[in-house]
Amino acid sequence: MKILYSKKQRKYHFFYALFWLLLGITGLFFSERKLSLIYLLHIFLSISYFYKYLKGTNYLIIEKGVLKQNYIFGKKIELSEIKSIKHFAGEYILRTEKRKMTITIDVIDKSSLLDLTTELKKLDVKWI
Repeated sequence: MKILYSKKQRKYHFFYALFWLLLGITGLFFSERKLSLIYLLHIFLSISYFYKYLKGTNYLIIEKGVLKQNYIFGKKIELSEIKSIKHFAGEYILRTEKRKMTITIDVIDKSSLLDLTTELKKLDVKWI
């Protein structure tokens, strides 16, 4: 099951990409020091946000009993290991014996949020 980003969040990714691209290009063309590393970093950030906008539609993926955050340093957590779920301040906080995963609800599409909530309610865990 794929939990999608909301359209609002995807628009943010697109505008971040445009912002970094414009900042990098204007820096390259109007700076006294050509090919400064900082402007190349801006262009790299722009490319990464464009990639996230085009390919990164999934915020979470649930498959084979594993919940995985779909980004570079995203966490994985086995659904069977979850001991408690806390709903607080627009987030789900999933806890196991050793780890904790925070899921931000605001960035999730409404229909996907219903799917996620249904999947979490199936678990026999303590809700706080």
